Amino acid sequence: MEKLNNPSELNLIFKYALKDLSRNYKKLASIIITLFISLFILSAIFTIEDSLKKELNDNAKSLLGGDLEIDYNRNEGNLELVNQVKKFTTISQMIEFSTMVSTTGRETNKSLFTRIKTVDTKYPLYGSVDYEPVGAFDRMHNEPNTLLINESLSKNLNLKINEKIKVQNQLFTIIGIVKSVPDVSGFVAFGDWALAGDQTLEILKLNGIGSFLNYEYKVKFNETDDAKKLEKRIEDIFKDDQKVKLRYPENSASGLKRIINNFSQFLSLVSISAMLIAGIGIANTLLSFINQNNMSIAVRKAVGFYSGNIKTLYYLQLFILLLVITTFAYGSSFLIVPIVDQYLSDGLGLNVSPVFSILNFIKIFLVGLLVLVIFSIPTISSIDQVKASNLFRNVFQNLEFYYSKKSTALSLILLSILVLLFSFGSERPIYSLGYFVAFFVCLIVFFLLSKIIIYFLKKFKSTSNISLKVSIKNITQTKSITPITIMSLGLGVTLLLTLALVGTNFQREIAKSIPDIAPDYFFVGIQKGEKEIFEKNILNMDADAKIEVVPMVSSGIIKINGVNPNTYIKPDNDSYWVIGSDRRSSWTDEVPEDNPLTEGKWWDLTKPDQLQISLDAEVAKNLNIKLGDVFTLNIYGREIEGEIVNFRAVDYRDLSINFAMLFNPQFANNIPHEYLATTKFETIEKFDETSMLEVLPSLSMIKIADYLNKVTDVLNKVFIAVTLISAVTIIIGLIVISSAIIVQGKVKEYQNLVFKILGFSKKEIILSSLIEFIIIFNSVILIATFFAVTASKFIIENIFELVWVFDFKVLFNLGISIGLITLLLIMITNIKYLNPKVYPLIRNQ
Repeated sequence: MEKLNNPSELNLIFKYALKDLSRNYKKLASIIITLFISLFILSAIFTIEDSLKKELNDNAKSLLGGDLEIDYNRNEGNLELVNQVKKFTTISQMIEFSTMVSTTGRETNKSLFTRIKTVDTKYPLYGSVDYEPVGAFDRMHNEPNTLLINESLSKNLNLKINEKIKVQNQLFTIIGIVKSVPDVSGFVAFGDWALAGDQTLEILKLNGIGSFLNYEYKVKFNETDDAKKLEKRIEDIFKDDQKVKLRYPENSASGLKRIINNFSQFLSLVSISAMLIAGIGIANTLLSFINQNNMSIAVRKAVGFYSGNIKTLYYLQLFILLLVITTFAYGSSFLIVPIVDQYLSDGLGLNVSPVFSILNFIKIFLVGLLVLVIFSIPTISSIDQVKASNLFRNVFQNLEFYYSKKSTALSLILLSILVLLFSFGSERPIYSLGYFVAFFVCLIVFFLLSKIIIYFLKKFKSTSNISLKVSIKNITQTKSITPITIMSLGLGVTLLLTLALVGTNFQREIAKSIPDIAPDYFFVGIQKGEKEIFEKNILNMDADAKIEVVPMVSSGIIKINGVNPNTYIKPDNDSYWVIGSDRRSSWTDEVPEDNPLTEGKWWDLTKPDQLQISLDAEVAKNLNIKLGDVFTLNIYGREIEGEIVNFRAVDYRDLSINFAMLFNPQFANNIPHEYLATTKFETIEKFDETSMLEVLPSLSMIKIADYLNKVTDVLNKVFIAVTLISAVTIIIGLIVISSAIIVQGKVKEYQNLVFKILGFSKKEIILSSLIEFIIIFNSVILIATFFAVTASKFIIENIFELVWVFDFKVLFNLGISIGLITLLLIMITNIKYLNPKVYPLIRNQ
């Protein structure tokens, strides 16, 4: 019977719900634990993301370095226009460049590729520089040939204050250590860097493109001025300048924001996977709870409660429980923020503090509510099966999940809402939808696997082993937990194995495969008359070294078919980097061996005076470029039009020399240029960086191994964090299995009672459980391995575009570990049912 509840009935139901919860919360322990773990992870992800974004937004002007940034990239820019802005604002000029710095006066000197930021006396316009000792910053401006270095550079070269260091062919004095700067954009965010006074550029006389010069003008508005009006005024001043980019505080740390969004999206999807798996356990625990309250439900029906009232009672209990758990989980997530703050304050100078968001709390509660309701509908619907007449027959009625067309449709609608809630609020909705599709495909496959195992075991008759017969009977019986065990364990194992394979493949590529095929060094800034000197010195050190030298020129795309590409190509385009700033380009007579043509023809030698361009095919696809399109390039201040004549398949993975754009040599040889070189040494120990710098002081040397080590270190930390969070999915899966066994508790007790009467030993009963586990786990691990291999191969080859390799050792170790832990849990959970009390069970007590 169903009946709508009036206010007085609802009040009574609420009192009953609170009383029931206070008496039965221990019986709901697995629901409380799985919900808390799942919601805690989700809360932690949301809290950290919000805290980081708040820090970035609150300090947007400091991170940018001003109210507005005028970025001219490697060109000094139009100073007349800059001076116009100076009339009504404060401007600080900043010039960044990369160069080699070397120790001096040591038995063995070391050198390092370093980013140096030269600043004027107005820097910083917002925020402050954290440095030591006191007064060092003023000394840097007043004394030439002085540097403030960051802590990383100090450690890597073992530099002390007042020590001399060589920058190209000039000696500089280290006068202080910088702990952090307010603007963490560009190269200064990571790695080895230094601060210098604005006179440094004149001292070094940098002019080559190998120095990666970057001119920025930071603008600060007067406090009384209208920021929007000034922004519009500045935009009008630079509207005809194609070389400039204006950046605003909301654009500051855009790369960091993108990383935060993508990482948060991934971890959120992992956490919702854990919640959905937890939902299976919640359904089982709730069914066990309702079975234990079977007689209580019958009593309530006997005294006049309707099924609808009793269902409302249970839903209300879940609602109260969820509210309390969500509050504790969300509050506990604030404890994670100080750990993140410690890491970021050391690395980037950001100070992250917990941020309470009512919107996040509601979202987390809503996610928990959706999962609870979706999985509790078939369980609570089983209350309809309880009859008041059960009281008079003294029988135990073991309830089962009850599905009706109405409840199934409602569950599907709520599940769709849950998927949409996560997908359309994410950075990349299509990825989220794809993840959910893959998740539910896996869920269906594991469910079908359970049915296939049951089907074939029912057909299997020829065995005389009693323990095996009991195992098969346990797996195939009507109320078996086989489907639940296979689905929850299968999903958790699949997720963990997939992430393990992705992580190990990524680490292997970065730590081993790429270094094996990549050059040992990149050499930048080789001038036109230095090519032969460079090659001679390399071969003098290692006669077997493999050298590749190519011409290089800086070019920027300012128009595509006569239109500024920044007006229609957005920053989230995968190939935006090609138009975002000046790119290095080269030329060659023949098609490069590792850059095969995909479309078009090589150079038309009948048009030597016309610029022809060969473009990366992937870039062409992303930017919607066709053969015959015309690029207007800015090369050394001149606008030159070039036609796209072919596309190449460019593979950047081996870190060899590759360019998005190649030019026809007949035209390009007349352009002033430098050379870029790579070298693979037979014996890298033979190469002496400081000796090379003595000969070519303006040369920049980038040691690939140093950067790969930094990337590997970051990846290791990320991999550990992801693995730990993914392992939670396994833990929740194990709790689900445990709850499923508890659901079978009454059945197990009767079964073991029969075994005891028939003379079975504990050893035989335990052996039957062991055989049962081996049959199920072997099936699960095979399918999970198949899914993990397929998914990881797709991610590595299609998303990261790296080489995927099957790693049996990782799969074996993880599989065995998960198997042993699962078996131990099952055995521990089953122990309580090994010694049933005979007489109470016979009397149905």
